[in-house]
Amino acid sequence: MNLSTSLPEDLPWSEQQAFLLLDGATLSDLPDRLKQLSPGASTVALYDSAPFTALQDISPLLVAIEQPDEPIFQFYLQQAHEEWGVLLFSPEPAHGVAQHLRKLLTVEMPEGLPVILRLADAAVARALFGSGDERLFGPLSCVVTADNVGANWHRHQPRSSERPDLPTPYRLSPEQNSALDHADRRRVLLELDAHLLAHFPERYGGETVAQRWPMLEQVEAEAGALGVSSQSELFHYANVMAWLDGSPLDQHPQINGLLHTSSLQSLGERVALAADLAQRWASQGGRS
Repeated sequence: MNLSTSLPEDLPWSEQQAFLLLDGATLSDLPDRLKQLSPGASTVALYDSAPFTALQDISPLLVAIEQPDEPIFQFYLQQAHEEWGVLLFSPEPAHGVAQHLRKLLTVEMPEGLPVILRLADAAVARALFGSGDERLFGPLSCVVTADNVGANWHRHQPRSSERPDLPTPYRLSPEQNSALDHADRRRVLLELDAHLLAHFPERYGGETVAQRWPMLEQVEAEAGALGVSSQSELFHYANVMAWLDGSPLDQHPQINGLLHTSSLQSLGERVALAADLAQRWASQGGRS
């Protein structure tokens, strides 16, 4: 299924105001790109006041959309698989929607520690608005998120027309916090998928993300068993496996030793060295 052609039907385009919430941290020069697409576009930066003033260049932008054939929306739709935006509907104008969303930029974890949310990340929005807490919607009547792994769209709506007050700061439930942790892990695996597609196109199988997902999870599990904790270490471990291309580790004593034997070098250094050795082995015709 192609996300760009499978948008949910019966969305309230003619009854309510549509908005895109776009992630300025992911899309470089987002304001300039939007101006090129539609010079008269109405946008609101969520990071327009303390404590985010210094981050306005990477602010999430709320963009009013009148019709789905507009250039900005078509640009979003064509890139929806990258999950850096969320489609919203509301009977209220941009000011009221932005005011509500700003209340969710910083929330509290279950134990009370503050954390910044990337609301324009589709997986983050799905974790929040799919949690069943009606207070999160405020003036929003519908939240639509793209799911690249499932190759489908998720539609979230409040169950009633009442608008219970959203407390500020909003405290996440343990279930919401777990869902957000899953969204973070999912994002890392999607970035790993993009990395492997870019650097190992001939060795990395599966036509869709869904087909490649079990392998990504296996690589993550193997790396985790070694003690790998950072994204860079995970990518280096994935490089090792890609360069070896199925050749068993026990046939590569030096690489195997770097991965499984503690030394004065950190795990990150050892995994990076193992990746270099695996690349050297592959470049010397090690593949059968």
